Amino acid sequence: MNHKDQIVYGIYREQALSPGKVAVDAAILDAVLAGLAAEGWEVKRLSADALPPRAPRAAGVLHMAQGPEALGILEEWERNGLCLVNSPQAVRRCYRRYLFAILAEQGLAYPPTRFYHVVEAQESWRAEFPGPGWLKRAEVHAETQGDVRRVATRAEAYQVLADFRHRGIDCLIWQKHVPGREVKFYGVGPGLFFRAYADEGTVSVDSVPFLATLKRLAEQAARLTGVAVFGGDAVITPEGQPVLIDLNDWPSFSRCRDEAAVEIVRYVQTVFRP
Repeated sequence: MNHKDQIVYGIYREQALSPGKVAVDAAILDAVLAGLAAEGWEVKRLSADALPPRAPRAAGVLHMAQGPEALGILEEWERNGLCLVNSPQAVRRCYRRYLFAILAEQGLAYPPTRFYHVVEAQESWRAEFPGPGWLKRAEVHAETQGDVRRVATRAEAYQVLADFRHRGIDCLIWQKHVPGREVKFYGVGPGLFFRAYADEGTVSVDSVPFLATLKRLAEQAARLTGVAVFGGDAVITPEGQPVLIDLNDWPSFSRCRDEAAVEIVRYVQTVFRP
């Protein structure tokens, strides 16, 4: 085996895209890299904020990058034959502006969602406001808590639009609010590992009879986008129907970090072995 075939790079998420969660996001990657080192791999670390343009010589790369600049560099690495988990193209598909179109094509359950440019919404909503719901930036998931806002009135919506425009956010989605029990889920594979937790605490919802349906929905979405290490948010409606709210690449796995790290180590070794 060549020396490069024993090297794995870990790339930490851009600090601006880990609002208040830099240490928590780093912890899952640290745990995975430690697990790989224990298996005999040589691990190296980089930040998505400072990537070299040329691909390193390595068996593969684990990355948490989400911003367009870093993903552009990683896409070039991938084109040059380097194996990345997750694929940067899959990460882009998790951007909300693309995700819900992908889900719609396959008929997966998600809230009514519309994509707008901010300027377009400021003009068109004077005549036709889509109604109460959630306004979310359409590309990278969040830089601040203000990137996802619930609005009840047209006036509240215009305040959010003005804030988005002031901060240079070009596009957004409007999403209808879905009442029900919020859950967070985490997965690897998909099909190798899955956990879900009630959003109001750390109580597992594994005993909820709708878990199998939620697991199927989340893993279908992961397969459609191409993410192998993923998480997200869903709502279980009063009728027991899981509805997908968001799908994320490389979440923090904060509620199941240790067992998730073991599964990620197992998975990536099957991908990176020559």
